[in-house]
Amino acid sequence: MNTTQPRVAVVTGAGQGLGRAIARELAAAGHTVFGCGMKAAEDFDGVRMIACDVTDEAQVQALWDRVTAEAGRIDWWINNAGLALTGRPLAGMAADEFGRMVSVNLVGTMTACRVAIAGMGAQGSGEVWNMLGAGADGQPVPGMNGYATTKAALTFMTRALAQEAEGAAYRIGGFSPGLVMTEGFFREHARVPEDQRPAREAVVNLIGDHPETIALWIREALEAGQDNGAILTWLTAEKIAERRAEQPPRDILSAYR
Repeated sequence: MNTTQPRVAVVTGAGQGLGRAIARELAAAGHTVFGCGMKAAEDFDGVRMIACDVTDEAQVQALWDRVTAEAGRIDWWINNAGLALTGRPLAGMAADEFGRMVSVNLVGTMTACRVAIAGMGAQGSGEVWNMLGAGADGQPVPGMNGYATTKAALTFMTRALAQEAEGAAYRIGGFSPGLVMTEGFFREHARVPEDQRPAREAVVNLIGDHPETIALWIREALEAGQDNGAILTWLTAEKIAERRAEQPPRDILSAYR
């Protein structure tokens, strides 16, 4: 049973994938949860869904205003909305694809941060959490360099915003969830040539995780309380080493066949 004081949370990109799992996990633990997505969606499992394009500051402000009017405050704002278009070198991507990732992953998160920070400063409390990803450590990721570029920039922005938050009423942090088995992952996985599938799937089976696993980790971390500037990483080198030693070998993809 959750003994943490119920909080009010906003989860962007909650229409599917990891965002949906996070929203569902928080609601199941007794928190008041509002999710948003690009399009209107039905409420689910205690989560109130509101349509919002995070790249449009007026829509994000309207989301903040609507949630605070209904719930009185926002304690956790989780910037999960993101887009991963992968499997090609950066030079092989269409310009509009790279532009869309920059718009959603970076500009959208920056826009949401601006609105949430202003609102939390006014209400005197709150936490903004950004969802990081491949590239967060600054290392190139073959086949994902476009996406990783946006996440590297987002990691820098998160650290910079945390520095600005020192001594303020709000806190900034980031989650690096590793590889999560979402609709977006399987969309991009389906584009991998057949002759490259075995090698890729061996890696996925080693490092991949279910959305529910990551959502639980995030909920527990939020409830435990974190310092300003915390960047929490799920898939550590130690965890990968432990998984390599598992017998029989780890096989997460079998759950989706």
